[in-house]
Amino acid sequence: MADELRTAARLAFDALTGVVGIVQDMHRAIARNGLGPVGDLQSAMAAPIYGMVRVGLAAGSVVAETALRNSAQVLPDKVTGVLNGAIGDRLASHYPALATPLRLHVSEERPPTGHLVVFVHGLVHTEQHWWQDGPDYGQRLADDVGATPLYVRYNSGQRVTTNGARLAVLLDEVVAGWPVPVRDLSLVGYSMGGLVARRAVHEAIEARLRWLDVLRNVICLGSPHLGSPVERGAAVAALVLNGFSASAPLARLVAGRSAGIKDMARGVPCTAAPQARQRFLAATVAADPTSVGGRILGDLLVSTASATDRSQAADRDVVGGLTHPALLHHPEVYARLVTWLSSSADTASG
Repeated sequence: MADELRTAARLAFDALTGVVGIVQDMHRAIARNGLGPVGDLQSAMAAPIYGMVRVGLAAGSVVAETALRNSAQVLPDKVTGVLNGAIGDRLASHYPALATPLRLHVSEERPPTGHLVVFVHGLVHTEQHWWQDGPDYGQRLADDVGATPLYVRYNSGQRVTTNGARLAVLLDEVVAGWPVPVRDLSLVGYSMGGLVARRAVHEAIEARLRWLDVLRNVICLGSPHLGSPVERGAAVAALVLNGFSASAPLARLVAGRSAGIKDMARGVPCTAAPQARQRFLAATVAADPTSVGGRILGDLLVSTASATDRSQAADRDVVGGLTHPALLHHPEVYARLVTWLSSSADTASG
């Protein structure tokens, strides 16, 4: 982690250099369309200025990295989550010090139990979002149903299939090495995290991993199983911008969103484990979830149709009067978690 700030500085200067290139391309396109040959001459005269800006940014990057060489500070957790969600695929290949490896956070304050609940965060989040802005479902479940909460952190800008495959392997290692026999395992995924959890099950089925034997629940909170209209809108915007020479450089900027974000357009194919229950919980800003507005608006990011996906074998529920972020910290959501996890634990122990 010692070089995290240095890498962040290099990323910032590289991003600024990219913005300069976009501005120059837009300047060139606008000048050419509006002034013809005169515009081309104007662009040629401006080129050295853009070049000097790039040289200045390159020098600034070197100075910043040198100044931060001995810094032990790290980026704030929320910044790390946003960076990984927005461009995590490129971080992994070009700025690995900033790319989040998939790993598990385990609370050491409580003795381990054989009832594990694994929480998988959403896009541009980290595991700390489960407890940063409200009551932590995991610690409350430890008190109320005797579960041990485990929290996954992953690079949400990478493909859902990639993170699902890695999570499947990690869960196999956790169950095999847990200090007490695991009798009950449940996955709770928020938003993208639900897709990652379901993909982990899919990968485990393909590889015949042993942790499937103790899997009881796959709970998805506001997960876009059928995709998100927000991401589909971004894809359309990129196409529209690319249709005009003056705005085509901006299309590159929109198209640069991460592979993980692009996966949100249509969802990800997953196979369900027959011995486990899928539980899909959706939210809608409308007080009445059955109203037309409730079905259309959803939680403003994910529609109720996508979050409940009628093509899947699952228990479904919709909570009214909630936005997408409220699914992380709400008493009605927690009440459903307690009901689902208590019933499965009773079944396993019986």
